[in-house]
Amino acid sequence: MDNFALSKIFWTICSPGNLLALLLLWGGFMAVSPFSGRQEFGRRLCFFMALVIFAVAILPIGDWLLMPLENRFPPAIPDQVDGIVIIGGDENPRISDQRGEPVAYISAMRYLVFAKLARDYPKAQLVFSGGPGVIEPYNRMKDGEVAKQALESIGVPVSRMIFETRSRNTYENAVFSADMVHPSKNQKWLLVTNAWHMPRAIACFRKAGWDIYPMPAGYLSGTEKFPPLQFSLEDDLLKVTFAVHEYYGLLEYWLKGYIKKPWPV
Repeated sequence: MDNFALSKIFWTICSPGNLLALLLLWGGFMAVSPFSGRQEFGRRLCFFMALVIFAVAILPIGDWLLMPLENRFPPAIPDQVDGIVIIGGDENPRISDQRGEPVAYISAMRYLVFAKLARDYPKAQLVFSGGPGVIEPYNRMKDGEVAKQALESIGVPVSRMIFETRSRNTYENAVFSADMVHPSKNQKWLLVTNAWHMPRAIACFRKAGWDIYPMPAGYLSGTEKFPPLQFSLEDDLLKVTFAVHEYYGLLEYWLKGYIKKPWPV
């Protein structure tokens, strides 16, 4: 089993929502155990998990975790733009194939930013980079096909585009795209991805030899130091999940040598 598969399995288990569910299940089993010591442990664990869930639901923990990521690389436009790269995200080939139309979720904001940039810089080379982000893709459609349909539907001239569809993660996005495009040192590129993902993406692309500038999309946090409280487990858990995934990704990529520093500059 390769590192990609191991990383995916580890994250599946340790993703905040899945980990909370597994710990609650463990606590529930312990609470109904015939042994009194295990019952006490199970009740305590369930109560602690309930407190954690309540804290995530009511406190802006997700915003606090996301803000350093989303503020790290604000939009930057160089004096010349030779190309624009958009990284694939959560395109869904299976549902796209079944429904007959392109389906994407959070990453849809990337397409809007990319489409505007494509109009603003009509001579820039356009690149989409994104392949199967699962261990064993079984879809008849590919992520690149979904992206092509989505971009075409919002007016992006796909005839100007290069589609890199082998990459499975951000490191491969940077390396495989460089192998196709061969960016020179005097070329300046814009990179479009979600704001919380930008630090890891910028670090990977620069390590792969791109002179690249950030154009973040789809912010999930605001600019207030003290975001308002709200009781919304679904929204806050999603933010916590995105943030923890990125911090984990930065650490993993640094340890593997994919990026130069655990906190890109």
